[in-house]
Amino acid sequence: MRLTTILREYGLNPEKVKVIRHPLSREDVSTIYREGYLETYQAQQGNRVFDHTDYVVSFIGETGTTGRLFGVYQVKGRVEGEEKQQMMPAGYPYPEHFSSGYFYILEKTEIMSDLVNRLVIEWDSRIWHQWGTTDKNVIAIESNVTIPFPGYEDLIVPFEKLDAIVSGDIRYEKWRDALSNVNGVYLICDLKYDKQYIGSTYGSKGILGRWTEYVRTYSGGNAEIIDHLSKHRDAYKYFQFTILKILPLGVLDKEAIKVETLFKKKLNTRNSNYGLNKN
Repeated sequence: MRLTTILREYGLNPEKVKVIRHPLSREDVSTIYREGYLETYQAQQGNRVFDHTDYVVSFIGETGTTGRLFGVYQVKGRVEGEEKQQMMPAGYPYPEHFSSGYFYILEKTEIMSDLVNRLVIEWDSRIWHQWGTTDKNVIAIESNVTIPFPGYEDLIVPFEKLDAIVSGDIRYEKWRDALSNVNGVYLICDLKYDKQYIGSTYGSKGILGRWTEYVRTYSGGNAEIIDHLSKHRDAYKYFQFTILKILPLGVLDKEAIKVETLFKKKLNTRNSNYGLNKN
């Protein structure tokens, strides 16, 4: 099945439709999405990309080159200058976006609403906006998108899945909520090279914030893991993340480190034969 076929079935003229994809692999876009400003983000543009457009069909970029339907918006107008600056909502994380360019009045519609979060397409281009006539393969129309969070005690997350979780994959929305609302002591197991590392989190971003750094840097900035990856460059692909103990979001750093130290003793991860902890 092709996307143009679906657009026509829902009464949209592909020649008057712009199809866009927001790549959550970009840190700024991921932040905007997590904080609930994606509709604002897509409305403000540096160029007049939505001129002569009736509708914008918006997709979220997931792992690889796929896109998941976010919504369909009718183009109602365009403002610029001071009018555009007035459209910036309080708390928008990148106010510099409103320093120039244009802001399109995009009204969310019920068109294709039954396919939101379910329709997945292949985005075979580096261009983020294209006319609806640029045909794209439909990969799937899923029946149930949301993957239930298994609970903190039962959580086992391979690196590949963690990448999907922190990058904003819609299926893992409940996982992100759960992991951002607690701190804790966590265990990383290298399943290929038989090594273990224990760490802890504290601060307002919770476990999700800390684990996001592992996806971004592979090492999380830990000297021991940096050294391990210098010897085994592919090791991060075999990292498995679990939680040893949940801590409150407001836990003090010294309290979290105290519990972390206890688990290092219990699991003997300072033993260089199989542990990566040095302190």
